[in-house]
Amino acid sequence: MNLRAWNLLFLPLAVTGLAACALGPDDTNEAAEPLFDRTWVAEEVKGLPVAPQVQSSLEVAVDGKVSGHTGCNGYFGSVIIDGQAMSFGNLGSTRIACPEPVMSQEDRLLSALDSTRGYRLQDGTLLLLDGAGDTLVRFRAEN
Repeated sequence: MNLRAWNLLFLPLAVTGLAACALGPDDTNEAAEPLFDRTWVAEEVKGLPVAPQVQSSLEVAVDGKVSGHTGCNGYFGSVIIDGQAMSFGNLGSTRIACPEPVMSQEDRLLSALDSTRGYRLQDGTLLLLDGAGDTLVRFRAEN
């Protein structure tokens, strides 16, 4: 097998394997375990309480995938967790138009996820934090 064929065959596998490792949480990060495989329901987004009857949520899988609902649209993507650092990447969502105040809450939530640089767990609450350590979103555990 020539070098070009070798690179075409094995390079994509190596890149995929490394990317999968980078997206997931650190195996030694036991502090992050309570994050995984549960639904987190937003109580406050960027300093404002969530709108009545509008549920925004976040689910974090142990493999580094995230999904949730903004209150209007579903979203999905990936997360990197390293100690108390957290950042979301490759976020996408459906784009159905909804009435106010649902759309404003959706915009604030997606912006907050994009700005997240850390997290803190305390008493069944998940706080997403910006780079300065200020709270962007406060979630409570649903299950």
